[in-house]
Amino acid sequence: MDPKLSYPIPEGVNNHSFTVEKTARWFHIGASPQTCSHIIVVLHGYGQHPGYLLSSIDALVANDSQVCICAPEGLSRFYVSGFGGKVGASWMTSDERTKDIIDQINYLDNWWQSLSISADTKVTLVGFSQGVATACRWIAASKFFEPSTVIFHSGTIPPEWIKESPKLPFPSKNFVLFRGDIDAIYTEESHSEAATFLTSLGLNVESIKVQGSHKMTAEHLALYL
Repeated sequence: MDPKLSYPIPEGVNNHSFTVEKTARWFHIGASPQTCSHIIVVLHGYGQHPGYLLSSIDALVANDSQVCICAPEGLSRFYVSGFGGKVGASWMTSDERTKDIIDQINYLDNWWQSLSISADTKVTLVGFSQGVATACRWIAASKFFEPSTVIFHSGTIPPEWIKESPKLPFPSKNFVLFRGDIDAIYTEESHSEAATFLTSLGLNVESIKVQGSHKMTAEHLALYL
């Protein structure tokens, strides 16, 4: 069994990989990324559609013409239930996880560079649910993306961070961790462990508990944007 795979390949079957070009998409609300004074990058959760995620937090741009909220989409789309209907996306699975992590970081870096954001633009990164682990990996590995504030909402940090502490390029920046008080997916234990771990890295960490389930709202984010 290949240690990078999550399940064994049948005996006698050989596994191969090669790189292809793929079309990705992203969504935004509010001001243009090139003209805004504050750009917020949101990484969606498992099975979410980034367009609908942005629609659920559009109050954040309703009264501020200088804010842009962008949401790139995970590279794997699928039907959320059955064989038709609502479509969502995923950033990765446990199968071929190492290659998927490399692909998603390259994708996000290429996307960010394509925006040509002004150097004086305020940058905030928000990861929700599965998007938290993706956000972690991106900020640790990116050569181009450096947010001033990072918000992790209802998602666990990646296991490789626990095994080997990441070398973040901006240790003095602000990290905000959210958890809903009745969230059945992201546990209180995971939230506390993440806050403790990130603090141990020398980061400025604020741990926030809000009323609600496994859901991100504009009201939750407004005070930290």
